[in-house]
Amino acid sequence: MPKQSQEDKRNHIAEVAAKVFSNMGYLSSSLQDVALAADMSKAGLYHYFKSKEELLAFILLKNTDSFLHALRACIAENVQNGMAPKDSFKSLMQTYARHLNQDQDLRLIVLRERHQLSGQYKDELFAKEQELFRTLREELKKVPDVEEDLDLNAIIFLFISMSHWLGYWFKEGLPLGMDEIIDQNIRIILKGILKE
Repeated sequence: MPKQSQEDKRNHIAEVAAKVFSNMGYLSSSLQDVALAADMSKAGLYHYFKSKEELLAFILLKNTDSFLHALRACIAENVQNGMAPKDSFKSLMQTYARHLNQDQDLRLIVLRERHQLSGQYKDELFAKEQELFRTLREELKKVPDVEEDLDLNAIIFLFISMSHWLGYWFKEGLPLGMDEIIDQNIRIILKGILKE
């Protein structure tokens, strides 16, 4: 069996830690809990991560980078396909919400634990989250028929909030599946809930 690279090992530990933090809560769990779940010693874990906060930061920053990559790829594909701005923005919202909610452990950590970061980690995550926000807002600005008196920032915050809280309350076995609920949320944002 080939030896894992440093990066592969860090990624594996992060995946295990995401499950531990999701199940136990970040504050209630320890690096010893993560080491046990990863089937390694605590000293061995310290070789890859010096603190629990560094581990949480790695999980959140890597996840946010993955988000940005998915959104940029979606935008590039939409441009290549000559998609109309409204359809492109709808596609981008679908990509955001589906990417966010594809991993239950990660979506709960993003929602519940991101505020645990401090100092440089907090600043770095905030900068990346701002970039996500700006990416969505810039694409919304291209949609020609948005009502002029609506605040674009408020629309994006509404969509982000809907997407994140969906991951908190959604359970398998509901009448609507995850994709159907995401599509309904997007429809509500684009058209409202009342018949014209």
